[in-house]
Amino acid sequence: MTSIPATLEETAAPPADLASLFAGMALIREFEDRLLELRKAGEVVGPVHPYIGQEAIAVGVCAALGDGDSVVSHYRGHGHALARGVDLNGLTAELFGRANGVCGGKAAALIGDPRRNLLMSSGIVGAGIPVAAGAAMTAQVRGDSSVAVAFFGDGALGSGVVHETLNLASVQRLPLVLVCEHNGYQAGNRTEDIYPEVSVLRIAEAHRVRAVAVDGNDVLAVAAAARSAVAAARAGEGPTFIEARTYLTKFHLQFERPSPEVRPPDELAAWLQRDPLTVALTRAAELDIHLSAEPLRAEARARVEQAVQAARSAPWPAAAEVHTHVLAGAA
Repeated sequence: MTSIPATLEETAAPPADLASLFAGMALIREFEDRLLELRKAGEVVGPVHPYIGQEAIAVGVCAALGDGDSVVSHYRGHGHALARGVDLNGLTAELFGRANGVCGGKAAALIGDPRRNLLMSSGIVGAGIPVAAGAAMTAQVRGDSSVAVAFFGDGALGSGVVHETLNLASVQRLPLVLVCEHNGYQAGNRTEDIYPEVSVLRIAEAHRVRAVAVDGNDVLAVAAAARSAVAAARAGEGPTFIEARTYLTKFHLQFERPSPEVRPPDELAAWLQRDPLTVALTRAAELDIHLSAEPLRAEARARVEQAVQAARSAPWPAAAEVHTHVLAGAA
């Protein structure tokens, strides 16, 4: 049975702006909760892969990045987009299919936003990882200090192109951070039924890529691991693979038909006690940091609702624009 990891590598995490990190996680949570309501009501069409339960990873990693750094996401990408600073109104309008969406209403969940260096989101498992490596190589050739980050699930590690990328990144010492959001399942398949070991660190280590494990539900621990990885990349020390152990509160896919919940109830209950927002409050108490959770969640809820109302009244794309593919904000 997949369980909460008892021993993960600890990285010293100074008391960062925990309130800001919590606010970022709260925004993702409120957005995803509202999105599921809108899908059930038929206002948002198509499948939704919720990010609920993994917010600490997106927020913790993106907190370590600068504006010039590149990010590659996957099909569970709303959290990454919001953590990266993609406009909430533009993201919401995109999911409504409206013309003022981030990609003109044509991309739905699989967005890119060049204004925030969010290069792409892909429904093809593992497809974004070599794209992130390309961005890292571009930075290396140009001689600037930017890094590239690829988010992916543990299921992507079965893709051959991922191993090719790990090999290339290692040999070329690319400024690349690979963030494996290891939630214990690959769709409905348990990780231990797919791989010889539950931990996937050895896959990266086999390619001589620095690999670290972190509690993916602790935003301070994730932020510290990300800062270390980004600093190493900027210093020319090559790539880092971060295995962030986490769990989805809502299962893999929410669609018109009910998504089967295959996880044991006791396993789900144990992980729910370690919800990222709850863990952040616990860390605040440990560090003697005053953190008022409900006002931050209420503010996030209000922002999301304002974005929903704006999207409802936004125009649809013009018929003449149906076949265009230019991302909003692209030169």
